[in-house]
Amino acid sequence: MATGSLNMFEVANDDVRIRFSCLSASDRISRAMKNMRIGEDDSRLQAEFSSTQADVRFRFDGEEQSGSVTREAVFFENTSYPTLIEAQSGVSNLKLWFSNSPRERSLSADGNLLYGAVSFGNQVGKADICLSYDKDKRHQTLRFTTEVLSYKMDYRSDMKSIIRDIEQEYSMLSFAFMRETYLNFRTQQGQSTDLIWWQIFRACYQDILNACRQIIQAPRHRLHPEVRYERAERLRMLTPDMENEYANFRNEPNHLYRTTELCHTNDTVENRFLKFVMNELLSRFLVVSGHIRNTSRSTRLETELREMEENLQRIVRHPFFRNIEQFRGFAQDSLVMKRANGYRTVYQKWIELLCGYELEEGVNQLETKDISALYEIWCFLKVKNIVEDILGEKAEARYRGKKLTPQFVRDLSWGTQSEVTFVRTEDGVELASVMYNAPVEEDEARAESAIRGTTSFTTNQRPDIVLRLTKRQRDIQYTFLFDAKYRIDDERKDGQDVPPTDAINQMHRYRDAIYYVDRENNKPKREVIGGYVLFPGNYTKEEYEQSYYHQSAEKVGIGAFPLRPAHESGEGDLLLAPADSEQALRKQIEAWLRSKRMLSELYKKSIPQHGLSYENPDAVVLVNYATAAKRSVMERAGLCYLRTGEDKGAIEMTRDAVSARYVLLHNGKGGTLYKLKGKGPRFWSKADLEKKGFADLGHDYYLVYEFDTSKSAEYPNLPSLARGKQTTSPWFATWEVLMERK
Repeated sequence: MATGSLNMFEVANDDVRIRFSCLSASDRISRAMKNMRIGEDDSRLQAEFSSTQADVRFRFDGEEQSGSVTREAVFFENTSYPTLIEAQSGVSNLKLWFSNSPRERSLSADGNLLYGAVSFGNQVGKADICLSYDKDKRHQTLRFTTEVLSYKMDYRSDMKSIIRDIEQEYSMLSFAFMRETYLNFRTQQGQSTDLIWWQIFRACYQDILNACRQIIQAPRHRLHPEVRYERAERLRMLTPDMENEYANFRNEPNHLYRTTELCHTNDTVENRFLKFVMNELLSRFLVVSGHIRNTSRSTRLETELREMEENLQRIVRHPFFRNIEQFRGFAQDSLVMKRANGYRTVYQKWIELLCGYELEEGVNQLETKDISALYEIWCFLKVKNIVEDILGEKAEARYRGKKLTPQFVRDLSWGTQSEVTFVRTEDGVELASVMYNAPVEEDEARAESAIRGTTSFTTNQRPDIVLRLTKRQRDIQYTFLFDAKYRIDDERKDGQDVPPTDAINQMHRYRDAIYYVDRENNKPKREVIGGYVLFPGNYTKEEYEQSYYHQSAEKVGIGAFPLRPAHESGEGDLLLAPADSEQALRKQIEAWLRSKRMLSELYKKSIPQHGLSYENPDAVVLVNYATAAKRSVMERAGLCYLRTGEDKGAIEMTRDAVSARYVLLHNGKGGTLYKLKGKGPRFWSKADLEKKGFADLGHDYYLVYEFDTSKSAEYPNLPSLARGKQTTSPWFATWEVLMERK
């Protein structure tokens, strides 16, 4: 393959010529080689160019070829191709179409010239390009088929892997109606939906029509015994029974004799089946065509549907079927249906229409959604499946709301309609949830957002994937966001693929824009622990561990994970190798799920979440019981004192006693948290404390903690504040342990 040499691609016949400028082909092929780590001669960079019209010729930079050609790809996703269409004299009404899209390509006209730029956007796969025109009062076309490649992944394997994964959980979610590219499919046993039925029916419609006409002109018939009653003079022959009957009634000239004669009839089981099939096809077609008309307003498509309906109606109402009875099934195998011309075709196409599909090369075509949309859905399913696999039998997956909307072309619902929660089987505690496209509404009278308990005070936010991990004993959820981007930045860092800069910036915006509102003090607090971009980067394990955005995820909770379909690559250390495609992401989610001290670890790595997690979870708290009178004096003086020494109830000078940073004054049910001043406690004498207003002191020296009365927080309900059975004994605990007791 001569990489980078192609600048012009032309398709022509004797009447018209289409010229595509391919100045960016060199860059796209070079990028594809880097992203897929392949050589320039790899077949994954080749595409097929073919046409069913004998007079169509291809020209690659002046090198002319005809027939079916396989060579380096011309068309890539998200690439603009300047296009010039030239016509000979006498040619008019030029129109350019892609595949089955009802939308004509918008090009400027100048006499017999059309010019402009065309792009396939995020659509990859096979594309039928058609130029229609009029010549000599006849409508004619120039058609050819080629492939639109992705320069980020190998669409022949990666895209099919993505579609297979999606279809396993959400049937028909991958497909769209009237797109500009398509993939080939093979039929297999299964239930056919309207969209599949239409695509297969459209491909075999003409064959069925021709087969029906052939059968009607020369149908298979059979000998059928026909009973008649005749007078004696009209009988051709007499059986022994009839001779006896004649002897008894020879004197009665009006007596009728029963006879049986073999006649040809079209009322066969095969023709009954044909009648049944055509009526079923017409009935299904009327339903599906109604869906199509609601989906598309194309006049060209409307003309096609009307013509198909008229032809089907004409066949069903044909006089041939008037004397054919209702089909009641085949009593045995019919050789006529398997071998006879016409019947064999109808039978085969009927079986195809009853079957589903399989993603392999075949005769049928289904249009797929943009690969960027498929990649986003696939990433959501990957995150969900990773969580499900890690939890295993420990938790049960529960789906909320509807999985799909009941439309002709299906979409995955947003927010709570797509949420999957994982509930612990033993006690029903929610451990995790994964949500797709969860909208967070701006604060308007506290509108409830898809992410429960959150709001946005500025503009609405909608992250692609939301992962929430629950610590029910603290009633706190840790929220992580993922954005799936089917893009790779043009600028590489340290020679490696990186996600687009705007995607990373979006994660920063999500973390700053989505808030949790504390219902007690009505204060907004940050909700999101971390935000991560999922993108089709290509890394080895070692490269990713040293990558730029892996390190940023460790430091600030914002980063990126490479995620792409797994397939045989021949290089076991690649992340895209089997069992390694989700390795980095799986390792991180597993660490979050199985961490027993998540709060402490997250505090060290990122900005913590709402509620008590604003305080350092490792900070030591002095938990001290105080009566109302004693507490009043302590708060007025800003001092908390403890007995020291070896007496019962005295505090020991442990490491916790020295490193305490907070004091919680409580009455056994609830209390107030204060931040301590200074670097630690001091020893005070009894006289010093009495000067501060304290009385009834029974010891000479005390351990005194000074706290800031302006920095406090009320916790009216703390069920377990005792150390063992002693409610009034002072004790030390870290903030995390104290809240776990809550």
